Amino acid sequence: MTDDTRVVPLTLLVQAAVTVVLGLLLGLWVDVVAGTSALLGGVTAIVPNAFLAARLLGSRCGNDANALLQSARVGVLGKLVLTMLLFGVIFATVRPISGPAVFAGFIAAQVVIPAALLIGGGTEKLETGEKS
Repeated sequence: MTDDTRVVPLTLLVQAAVTVVLGLLLGLWVDVVAGTSALLGGVTAIVPNAFLAARLLGSRCGNDANALLQSARVGVLGKLVLTMLLFGVIFATVRPISGPAVFAGFIAAQVVIPAALLIGGGTEKLETGEKS
């Protein structure tokens, strides 16, 4: 696995860790409902991100830019649909629930992505066109 492809699973793993830590902290400091809600919010970010990653990394596009672009389009659309569905299912079926904690978990998991780019030098590579 190259450094570029290793970043994606590590990012998903860090998202999961951040979600679990936030869920535990809220569960201990606030209550179990807040902790569970934060975990559900984090899952709502991680599952669609994993779907997009699978579409992009699992595609057999090779050097075909159009095939890669199509795979990215499907991945992003799928990510959006999955996110909406997961939020809908959570808010329609889970009782009791803490809305702010759901969104805190979602945002905490999403913040991992730009943080991973900044820490890993991904933005520098993007700006300079540098390859690993």
